[in-house]
Amino acid sequence: MLRIAGDPQRAADLLRYIAAELAHNTWSEMLLVDAVGVGDELSQLNPDRLRLHDSGDHAVTQFGRLLADRRAAATDGATDALRARVDDIEPDAWAPRVLLLGDDSAETLQLEDTLAGIGHRTGLALVMATNAGGPGLRATIDDAGVLAVPELGLEVVAHQMPIDEAAPLAQLLAHAAGLPDHAPSPGDAGSPVAAGHWGDGEPADETRGSRPQVVEGLVDSVLPLPDDAYLATAATTSPDVHVLAPATTPARREAAASGDPNLDRDLAHWNNPRSGRPKLTILGPVRVEAQGRLPERNPRRQFYTEVIAYLATRPDGATSEQYATALWPDEPDVIGKTKVRQSISVVRTWLGTDEDGDAFLPSGLTAAAGGRYRIKGALVDADLFRRLRARGLARGADGITDLHAALDLVRGRPFELPDMRVRGVGGYGWLLDDGNRMDLELAAVIVDVAHVVSTHHLGNGEPERAIAAAQVALRSGTYEDVPLLDLVAACDALGNSAEADAFVARILANHDAEVEEDLPPRTAEVLFRRSRR
Repeated sequence: MLRIAGDPQRAADLLRYIAAELAHNTWSEMLLVDAVGVGDELSQLNPDRLRLHDSGDHAVTQFGRLLADRRAAATDGATDALRARVDDIEPDAWAPRVLLLGDDSAETLQLEDTLAGIGHRTGLALVMATNAGGPGLRATIDDAGVLAVPELGLEVVAHQMPIDEAAPLAQLLAHAAGLPDHAPSPGDAGSPVAAGHWGDGEPADETRGSRPQVVEGLVDSVLPLPDDAYLATAATTSPDVHVLAPATTPARREAAASGDPNLDRDLAHWNNPRSGRPKLTILGPVRVEAQGRLPERNPRRQFYTEVIAYLATRPDGATSEQYATALWPDEPDVIGKTKVRQSISVVRTWLGTDEDGDAFLPSGLTAAAGGRYRIKGALVDADLFRRLRARGLARGADGITDLHAALDLVRGRPFELPDMRVRGVGGYGWLLDDGNRMDLELAAVIVDVAHVVSTHHLGNGEPERAIAAAQVALRSGTYEDVPLLDLVAACDALGNSAEADAFVARILANHDAEVEEDLPPRTAEVLFRRSRR
């Protein structure tokens, strides 16, 4: 337990740095960090590790439960974090957890006393910015950023992450995390989409940064023109072109066709209103279309829609315990209750059966048998988007039609919930608690695809079609500059300089910047190149 006293701004900058470091260090396994009241600017940073909270209620409660469990194990002499790891005794149960607090509160008093009194390794750490006294190691940081830890006899210059540097850094690292680092695996036509699965179908390492010319002046890529042709007309960069539209090969073309042979059939079912297969829309307002029985005015329809959204985005299904705790997070004793089984029964009826009479949500699953609830045969727009993107990139110049078809699936902001002003209030809390923020990941990949399509059309002298693609990206709710820059380039190509300048002004306002030099490097580079045309 560490208490950081002194200058509040410097303490916050240090906590922000700690959050970013923990989110990306390579030496810790299974680490999870909860930050409360600090670090909101880091929302794009590795969500597998870092979770941000406006309120400490949930984070402190979860931390307290872990603390109680580990204290009981240590008190009983069963084990502690060190022994569990050395002897490989349920090491995942002792995964490290760090709670960062922007300030102390009454909620943490019991945590502090308990953590200080255990006397065993727990794998838990509590770090808070506070000038109040209490147990734990105490450090003080002054307005010059010098950190003193009297108990250790240390006085050092503390690392800092100022608030105005945090968001650009998070955006950069989030982009770097999305770069391909493994070979593709063929898409499974029946598999549900899930966060973290967007890498499927990405190019292998040998294509990164390489666009070999296979025809005179052309590249076998979805962006086949030389880089200079796109840099002269589009709002892109060479790294964008290399990473987002890598060169393909005949083998990859063949793998795309043979690895997902049912893609066109599934897309036809999606576009056929008479198809009996259930359809889940999450690239926009969440919506379910199914042939089973559920009255349109059923007051619980929104909840049952959430159930389907949860199950359809679990690649390996969900146990009854996982399902119950995800859908009823505020009821710790909900497991095994009748309403859990009843909700599955209602959803099973709503989804209906396939042509063979088999339920799209199979029955006979019990926690005792280790069974899982898994929706089979349903169509999810995000899954179709992923598969179209993978095939489009693999097909080279012929793949632009697949990317267009992918953008046609986007209806708005991923997981848009028109009846809920705050996601997690009244439902979909699991979307935040999963640790991967699928909604943000989907928005980011929509921006990538839209940028490739816009770049393609600007390179071909088709600015109107570039505008249409960029508008799809904006519908995803993104805060990135990419689609706005695409619109600037398209308006310039149409001779609408006033409209282009309006989009530039919007970019400046988004960053609270007065001049283009104050913008993120990529944005400034694109706009600087524009000024020289």
